[in-house]
Amino acid sequence: MATSSRFRTSLRAVGHIVERRRHPDRFINVDKTPWDEIYRDGIMAVRHYSLPPGSTIDLNDDTLAVQRERHRIPLILVPALGIHCWTYDLMPNRSMVKYLMARGYDVYLVDWGKPSQAEHGLDLDTYVNRWLPAAVDAVCEHAEADSVNLMGYCMGGLLCLMYLGAHETSPVKNLITIASPVNFHKSGPFGKAISLAAIPSMKAHDWFKLRLKPLDDKLFHIPAGLLAFGFKMTNPPGVVQAYMDLIRNLGDREYVTEYMTMGQWFNDMVDYPGAVVREVIEKMILANSLARGRIRIGGRSVDFSTIKQDLLAFAGTTDNIVSLRAAREVMNLVGSRDKRFEEVPGGHAGVFSGSKAPDHAWRISADWLATRSD
Repeated sequence: MATSSRFRTSLRAVGHIVERRRHPDRFINVDKTPWDEIYRDGIMAVRHYSLPPGSTIDLNDDTLAVQRERHRIPLILVPALGIHCWTYDLMPNRSMVKYLMARGYDVYLVDWGKPSQAEHGLDLDTYVNRWLPAAVDAVCEHAEADSVNLMGYCMGGLLCLMYLGAHETSPVKNLITIASPVNFHKSGPFGKAISLAAIPSMKAHDWFKLRLKPLDDKLFHIPAGLLAFGFKMTNPPGVVQAYMDLIRNLGDREYVTEYMTMGQWFNDMVDYPGAVVREVIEKMILANSLARGRIRIGGRSVDFSTIKQDLLAFAGTTDNIVSLRAAREVMNLVGSRDKRFEEVPGGHAGVFSGSKAPDHAWRISADWLATRSD
C-alpha cells in the first residue's frame, strides 16, 4: 500500500515538473481580486478594489468572516519600487487586499507601473511631489472622503514619509510603514560597510564638490533581471533551501503553486529608475540624510519632524535587507505624538506577505487603524 502511494506521488511529481516547464502560468496565482482604475498619469495608476460576494474569505488554511460595517477613512496601499503592485494581492488565500477589505476597509492601491529604460529619468520628485499627491487627491474625490490612511512597504513607506514631510497640509490621517529603512547605515553588515565607505565619500563630496547628479541617469538604471538576482543574493542559503523543499514536495500541487507564486515576486521584478537610484545612493546611502530626518526632493524641503500623523512602523526579526535598527530610527524623527514600533516574524518579504503575516503585521495594522478610521 505504501509502495503504491509513493508511486502515485512520484507520478504526480513528474507531471508537475513537465507542466511547470510547459505551462508555468498554471501555477502562478497573483492579482486575482477585482479592481477598477480610477486615475492614471503616464505609467502610474490608482486602483480601487472590490471584495467578491460572500460572507467569508479564505485565509491560509482557515476562513475569515467579512465585516459588513465599513470604516469611514479609505486606505491607500503604496508598494515598493522594483516590484509589481500585485504583491499586495498574492495568492487568493494570502491577499492583504482581500484581508483588509474583509476587515471593513475601502482599499485603494498605487500602481507605479513598469518603468523601462525609456523612463530612466523618473526621480524622487516625480514620486513624492507629483504622483503621491495626485493619488491621494484622486482617492479623496473617488471615495468622497476628507482624509485617507497610507500603508507603505519598504521604499513605499519611505516615499510616504517623504511625501508627508514635504506636504504638511496633506489630507492623511494615519501612516503605516513596513520594513522601511530610515537609517541605511544601520542595516546589518551591509549598512556598516556603507557607513565606512561613506566617510571618505562625503569628505570628497565636501572638499571637491563631487556630485553624482551630472552623471547620466542611464548609468544608474537597474534592469529587472539584475534587481532580481541581487535580491536573491541577500540570502543564497535560503534560495537553495527553498528549492530543496520544492523537490521534496513536487507531488503536492498546492505546495508547488505557492512556491511558484512567491517565486514570481522575485523572478518577475521591474526596472528601478536610474534617477531614483542615483538619488538614493547620493542622499540616502552615502549622506544618510533620512537618518537626520531632512532631505531635499525637487524644489521641496522634507522635514520628518513636521509629520504629525499617527504612525505604526513594522520590521521583520529575520530581515536581511532592512534591520530592526534601520527601521526603528523613524521613531526618533517624526513629530507624531501617537507612534508605535512592532517587531514581527519574517524576512523582507515574509514580514509583508509570508504565511505568518496575516496573524501579525496584517492583524495588528487592521486593529490599529480601526480605532483611527471612523
